[in-house]
Amino acid sequence: MAAKRKKRAQGSKARMGRLLFILCLTVSLLGAVFLRVIYIKNVHGEEYQQRAQQQQIESTDVTIPALRGSIVDRNGNVLAESARVYNVILDCQVLIEAKESLQISTIELLMSTLKLEKEETIRQYMTEAYKEYRYLKLDEGKGISVAQMEELQKGIDDGKIVGVWFEEDENRQYINNSLAAHVIGFNGTYGVEQYYDEYLKGVEGRKMVVAGNGSSFVEEYIAAENGKNLTLTIDSKVQYYMEQILQQGVVSTNALKGCAICMNPKTGEIYGMVIMPTFNLNNNVELFGLSDKYKEKNPDKKAADYYSAVWTNYAISSTYEPGSTFKPMFASAALNEAVIGVQDTIVCGGRYDVYDAEVQCAGREAHGTETVADIIRNSCNVGMTKISEMLKTSKWLQYQEAYGFAQKTGIDLVGEAGDSLDLIYISEEQAAARGSTNDMGPFEKATTAFGQGFRMTPIQLITAFSSVINGGEYLKPYVVSQVSGDNGNIVEMQSKEVLRYTVSEEVSKAMRQYMYGTVSAGTGIAAQVAGYEIGGKTGTAEKINDDGTYEEDKYVVSFIGFTPVEDPEVVLLVILDETDRNTSAEAANLASQMFEKILPALGLYPDASVNQHVPSPNANNSGIDIGASEPTSAQDSDSSQDSADPEDSDDPNSEEGTGGEAE
Repeated sequence: MAAKRKKRAQGSKARMGRLLFILCLTVSLLGAVFLRVIYIKNVHGEEYQQRAQQQQIESTDVTIPALRGSIVDRNGNVLAESARVYNVILDCQVLIEAKESLQISTIELLMSTLKLEKEETIRQYMTEAYKEYRYLKLDEGKGISVAQMEELQKGIDDGKIVGVWFEEDENRQYINNSLAAHVIGFNGTYGVEQYYDEYLKGVEGRKMVVAGNGSSFVEEYIAAENGKNLTLTIDSKVQYYMEQILQQGVVSTNALKGCAICMNPKTGEIYGMVIMPTFNLNNNVELFGLSDKYKEKNPDKKAADYYSAVWTNYAISSTYEPGSTFKPMFASAALNEAVIGVQDTIVCGGRYDVYDAEVQCAGREAHGTETVADIIRNSCNVGMTKISEMLKTSKWLQYQEAYGFAQKTGIDLVGEAGDSLDLIYISEEQAAARGSTNDMGPFEKATTAFGQGFRMTPIQLITAFSSVINGGEYLKPYVVSQVSGDNGNIVEMQSKEVLRYTVSEEVSKAMRQYMYGTVSAGTGIAAQVAGYEIGGKTGTAEKINDDGTYEEDKYVVSFIGFTPVEDPEVVLLVILDETDRNTSAEAANLASQMFEKILPALGLYPDASVNQHVPSPNANNSGIDIGASEPTSAQDSDSSQDSADPEDSDDPNSEEGTGGEAE
């Protein structure tokens, strides 16, 4: 028994020893932790406090977007503007930790202000899964109005809403949807939105917490500086009428694409620039003006370039052979160099051999003895070819440069093309230096004379043509007349800028009369308008690929015209790409419809004594939905119809001859 008691006593002592050891160890560890805390507080406490404060600063450093500048037309009508909106931000941790009564009132006020149907929309963020979210942008609260924000802010001020705050944002609105889409662009891309982005975007502001005296922090607010405003040369009414008529024309003729430019030939101001297909600036994947042909050729909406192909401005970014609309430029150069006079004559036999190739007139029709006026009126290829033989190649190359061949016009829009020497014929020396074969021989010069074998953009053509009818001034085209601040102060202005000179006033006057004859009694008769004297020139050219080959049975038809004939104030170019009929009368007819609508809008009213026998081209047409909202005070515009006017005599196929063979 004694032995057992002794053994139990020894076991008890051992247990007590172990417990004492554990106790001492625990006390030692706690002491070490306590000493560490004191050490950290005394040695690193300020550093850690600053880190925590810095995290708080970073979490309250908010960017305030600047309001993008407005865009207005030449008459002050707003086309694009930005408004201040707000995004609702949830602090889920605060919401979760709030009293139930505050949670309920917060949900109720959010639902009523944001027009939410289900309580779950907010309550889902008040779960444990979102407890660490201090910044959650509520999808249903993006872009709310100032009134909505103020209503919620009142709830915050009254203590009925917790865990909610706001960040400022911007809402960009395009007032007339698709109106002038290719000129304006959207959200800083394309058009003037991109070209003038540095002016439009403004300077962002900041709302942040910054260090004050000692360890204190204060909130600092740096207001955003709103962007500058643009005034366009575009006239909203002119643009609207042109869009409505061109879209109807593209659809009714089943054209692949369409383009129209209206310009002041005295100043370079663009009154209207229309591309079809077009798109809604407020929803850029909503397209308008797609013909059946376009849909068949572009069936895949998921293709990488499906939408960008529509957003791109055809008028400045695509090149084409201008066909006979270019004849006035070559004829003007020949007259200006006096290699032919206004009374001199040329004989057209319907065909003409140039080295080993043949140039033909439409249907090989022999026009007989012609003056320059007759050649322009009849759109005679043989006559132009014989004129080309009179003008030295070196001289014509100088005029090519003067007319802006292979040079950008400098228009203030992004994406301008046409500045490659590969697009034109050049001198033998230039070609040799470049290792190319596009040097200008006699046949190349002949085809150039009637607008084939080279390419240019629509804006290049109308700019060069304007110099022929305005007295010889080659002007820089532009779409923005001024940039101004919110207070109205003008930051930048644009006005008439003469870049160089092409022909004399005498030659210009003669050419205006020749082209008046083209519309009154020649190939451009479909462009006549009651009450106005219209001058102009038709064109039909085979489509050419980038590799220089021609597409069989595919043409670009066009018309370029102006008025008044004696002193032009408006020049208009209309282009249809791949119509079903492929006659320039289609383009001339659309130009007639546009002239009848846009000239009164520009203050040019019809003269009752002029062309009263001509029926209205808009009389029997019905408008269609073009996607653009009608500008203020603009009336419903009519649309185009197919014309039964005579075939254009400058068709480059069997009617005109050489087009593709020129290569």
